[in-house]
Amino acid sequence: MELLFSNLPPMRTPFRKFSECFYEQLQVYKGVDISVGYITAESLTELKVIVEQNDIHRLNLTIGMHYFEKFTALEYNAALDLNSFLRDKHIGQVNLVTTFMYHGKLYSFVDQNGDAQSGIIGSNNLSSIIDGGHRSYESAILVSQQPIVNQLNSFITNLAERSSDIISNVDITEFRNINPLLQNHEHVRQISQQNVEAYKAHLTDISFEIPLKGYEVAPKSNLNVFFGEGRRSPNGLIMPRHWYEVELIVPVDIATLPHYPVSRTEDAVFDVITDDGWEFSCKVSGQNNKNFRSEKDLKILGKWIKGRLENAGVLRVGEPVNQETLERYGRTSFTLTKLDQPNKWFIDFER
Repeated sequence: MELLFSNLPPMRTPFRKFSECFYEQLQVYKGVDISVGYITAESLTELKVIVEQNDIHRLNLTIGMHYFEKFTALEYNAALDLNSFLRDKHIGQVNLVTTFMYHGKLYSFVDQNGDAQSGIIGSNNLSSIIDGGHRSYESAILVSQQPIVNQLNSFITNLAERSSDIISNVDITEFRNINPLLQNHEHVRQISQQNVEAYKAHLTDISFEIPLKGYEVAPKSNLNVFFGEGRRSPNGLIMPRHWYEVELIVPVDIATLPHYPVSRTEDAVFDVITDDGWEFSCKVSGQNNKNFRSEKDLKILGKWIKGRLENAGVLRVGEPVNQETLERYGRTSFTLTKLDQPNKWFIDFER
């Protein structure tokens, strides 16, 4: 048995995080059955890519709460996509609990013979396979003792067979119309629309159009880092770059203009206020100030930009951002404007 903790400061512990243990067990046994309350579109996409890039022989997922509390359209489409992928490969499926609200979080790792070898029980929903972002402290325990691991796997199987349906067989027509990507996100502050309008009164004439490059010219960088080379974990599992990981490459003729932030200076890191009510820090770096990213977490800027595209219905999780995506949205750049307050900028991506 092994305890697992989030290890967010100030509650650091000598124990591993859930994600470290999850990927270690998946690499060892190559199969997993999961039952959780909640999922995210990003975590479903990450699972799909991990199965694609590694020799994973089995993945079954049962989702416990979304039938009653509704999916977002993004979550639902990602779940359908994962289900089709798993069923086409004959290695598993995605189930939806339809008889009651299931809030448990169980992970059962199985070997090539289908025998349960270990399991994780705790508070971690599927989003916990992705490090960073939300400061929600979770705890769990890894178990490898019989008969517990068999009982755990039997419960997941029974839940799928007796209380659930394959997601593609369930008629889902109503969705939650929200964008939760930056809510309660670490290093991000939500501000009211009234305060956004107040900030607009402090806009200066210093302004730049930051172009967004589509898949045609940046297939594995900029907005499409997800499609770049994955990261190999210490145990050998190939991990995809995070779906919302973004670092923009700004053309030199823009990044070297007067008053543009300069890398390796005190102005290289600055706060931004967004037109839709978020505040976070960004940073320019590299030669000629060409790299533009969110500070501390590359996913923040990615969630802001890609989230806008997703909510507009022009982008689905796992698809490349191409020129047509941007044109359908109605913007191929966002506007970066200096505020008359120290080290603050306003960024606008309105359609």
